[in-house]
Amino acid sequence: MILWTIRHTKPHNPQNVCYGRLDFDVSSSFQDEFPPVLEALKQQKANPELFYTSPSLRCKRLAEKVSEVVGFSPTECANIAEVHFGDWENQLLTEIDRSQMNAWKNDLRGYRFPNGESFYDVDKRVSEHLEYCLEQNKECLWVTHAGVIASVLHTYAGVPDDDFVEGKFAYATMTRFDFQKKNGMWQASFKHVYEGIPMPPLQM
Repeated sequence: MILWTIRHTKPHNPQNVCYGRLDFDVSSSFQDEFPPVLEALKQQKANPELFYTSPSLRCKRLAEKVSEVVGFSPTECANIAEVHFGDWENQLLTEIDRSQMNAWKNDLRGYRFPNGESFYDVDKRVSEHLEYCLEQNKECLWVTHAGVIASVLHTYAGVPDDDFVEGKFAYATMTRFDFQKKNGMWQASFKHVYEGIPMPPLQM
C-alpha cells in the first residue's frame, strides 16, 4: 500500500509559541506555499482512494487545495491530529519551567507533557488509523502534522527514537511511504518527494 503524507504549511504564529492543538490558521504566505505541493502530487501521479485530514484549520486549508487535484474532499480524522502539548500550549519554549524542559530533553518521545500527551501516545492513535487504512489496501493520502508523520517513521520505517525527526520536518513536506508485510508485521520504506519550506530550529 502507498501512503502519501503532507505536512501543513506555515501557521500564523507571530509570537512563536508552542502549538500542537492550538488551532492556528495558515500564514499570509499560504498562497505561495501550497502550489508546489499540488505540483508534486501531479508529478508523482498520486492517485489516492482514501483521503484524510487532521481537524486543525492549518491542515484543512491545505487539504481544500489538495482536493482540487485528487478530485474529492477529505475526511477529518482526530487520530492524525498533532501531539497535545498540554500546559505548554501557547507558551514560549524558552519560558517553560526548566525542570520540565530538562525532563523532556532527557526523554523526547516518552515524556508526557503536563495535562497533554507524549509522542508514544501519538504513536498509538496514529497506528490505529494506519492499520485501518492498511486493511483497506487502497492508496491513501493524509494532510497532517510533523508529529504524526514522524510517528509513522518511528513505528513502521525503522527510524530510531533517538533521531527526533519531529523537530526537523519542513513545512509542506510531502512523503511517500510504501508498505509491505514481513513476518506478519507491516514495514515501510519512505522517500520525501517534496522537501518543503525549512522551519527554524526550536528555541528550547
